[in-house]
Amino acid sequence: MTLAFRAEDDDEARSMINDQEGGIRSDLRALVDEDGKPLWDGKSIIQAQEATAAQHAEWEQSRDQAISDEEIDLDAGDDPDEWSVYLTSAPQIE
Repeated sequence: MTLAFRAEDDDEARSMINDQEGGIRSDLRALVDEDGKPLWDGKSIIQAQEATAAQHAEWEQSRDQAISDEEIDLDAGDDPDEWSVYLTSAPQIE
């Protein structure tokens, strides 16, 4: 499972991941996969790494679609760079 999100640098990405009360951990605890299993067990280490070109392109496509579908409302001040997308079909980076 890969979660693509925007961060200024590796330190910011790790900070967002390690924030015990932050949105990333909260989402991972609440969301389930297509089999109804939680995406995260609440214990496993979450690693940060730079997205591949394909993962970045998929994130951009998802963000652009969210803007078109008005899930991201630019007129209301929503920041499109705060868009996160779960790339369940993306291959894991070794």
